[in-house]
Amino acid sequence: MEDQEFEKWVTTQRKIVESYLQKEGISNPNVGPWPAFEVYPYFAIWAVESKKVQGKIGWWAFSGDCPTDYVKEDGTCHPRNALKSLLDIWRSYIPHMKNGTQPPNVKFGDGSNIIEFGQLLEDRVKILEDWALDDDLWEDR
Repeated sequence: MEDQEFEKWVTTQRKIVESYLQKEGISNPNVGPWPAFEVYPYFAIWAVESKKVQGKIGWWAFSGDCPTDYVKEDGTCHPRNALKSLLDIWRSYIPHMKNGTQPPNVKFGDGSNIIEFGQLLEDRVKILEDWALDDDLWEDR
C-alpha cells in the first residue's frame, strides 16, 4: 500500500508542476517522470527539460508543502544547488511579505494574507535549508 500511495503522490505532484509551469509560460513542459529529489510526502524537486537543448535540464521545479516554483538550471545540473538557488530567492521575498507588501515581480494570492504567507514561507525556508545542508539526504543523489 505504501508504494501505491507514493506513486499516487508522485503523479499528483508531477501534474501540479506541469500545470504551474504552463501557467508560467512554459508550454508543454517535459517534466521528469520521477522527482530528482524528494522527501515524501512533503517536498519534491523535478528536472524539466530545456526548450533549447533536447535532453538537457533547463529548469528545476519544486512542489509539495510549499509554494510551487521553479528556477533556471545554473550549469551545475544538481537538484541540491537548485534548491539553494530557490532558497536565496525566497529569502529575498520574506522582508517584503513580513512588512505586508508583495515582493517585486511576484504575487502571492490577492495580498490579503501576505504577512501570514511571509511567515509560512520563512518557516518553509528554514526546513528546506536544513535539508539542503544535510549531506545524508543527498548521499545517493
